[in-house]
Amino acid sequence: MSLPNVILIIKGLRKVFEGSPPLVALENIDLDIYEGEFLCIVGPSGCGKTTLLRVIAGLEKPTDGEVLLRGRPILGPGPDRVMVFQEHTLFPWRTVLGNVMFGLELKGIPKDKALEAANSYIRLVGLEGFEHMYPHELSGGMRQRVAIARALACDPEMLLMDEPFSALDAQSRNYMQRELMEIWSKTGKTVVFVTHNVEEAIYLGDRIAVLTYRPARLRDVISIELPRPRDRLGQEFIELRAKVLGILKEEMEKAINQKLKPETPRRGKVKP
Repeated sequence: MSLPNVILIIKGLRKVFEGSPPLVALENIDLDIYEGEFLCIVGPSGCGKTTLLRVIAGLEKPTDGEVLLRGRPILGPGPDRVMVFQEHTLFPWRTVLGNVMFGLELKGIPKDKALEAANSYIRLVGLEGFEHMYPHELSGGMRQRVAIARALACDPEMLLMDEPFSALDAQSRNYMQRELMEIWSKTGKTVVFVTHNVEEAIYLGDRIAVLTYRPARLRDVISIELPRPRDRLGQEFIELRAKVLGILKEEMEKAINQKLKPETPRRGKVKP
C-alpha cells in the first residue's frame, strides 16, 4: 500500500498577536496534511482553530515556524487555497450564477467558458434551477452551497472551511454534511474543516486534529476508519465521540482551573 502524498507541512508553527500583554494563539504545532484528505480541526472554544486556518490561507503570518504547500512557503493568500467562512459572504447584488462566476472573471477566463464552468458547479451543489435567484431569496443552507460552488469554481488545491454550517438548524446541518461528502467524493479536493461540533468532525473527517486550550498545541490526531456514509448511532461512532469529548473536557477543565488560580499575594504591609 502506497503512502499518501503530503500536500501541506506545518512545522514549529507559533502565532503571537501583539498587545499588552501579547496573546500567544498557537504554540509549536507540527502537522502534515495529505492530498485529497478531509481533515477536521476541533478544540475548546477560543483556542485558535480559526487562527490556524487563517495561517494556512495566508491571511495571518506565522510568528515562528513555517507552513509549506508542496514544499513552497505560504507567504499570503493565493488561488491554490480558497476559504469558506461561517457567513456565506456572497455578493447580494449578484445572482447565484453571478456569484459563482466571480472568481472565474477575476482569472480572466472567457465568458462562455466561465459560464459553462459555473453552471457545472451549480449542478454539482444541487442548485440547478436557482441560477438567477439572489442570495436574499435563498435559505441559509442554499447560500452556503453557493459559497462552496464559488470556491470550487476557482479550482483550488485546498478548500478551507471555517465552521460553515454553524448557523444552520440541526436538520439543515445534517443535510449539508451529507451534501458536502458527495461534493468531496466527486472532486477529490483536500479539505481542512474547522468545527466545534465533535459529531460533525467524526461524520466528515478522515482524521481529526485536536487542539489544546490557548495557546493551542496539537494534543492528538485521531484517524477515523469508519466506512462512509457513517452511522451516527453506531457503536464505534459513539465510542469515538466519547473519546474526543473526553479530551476536550480535560482541556476545558485545565482552562477553568487556570482562570480560577489565585494570584500570588504581594509582599508588604497591609493598610488598615
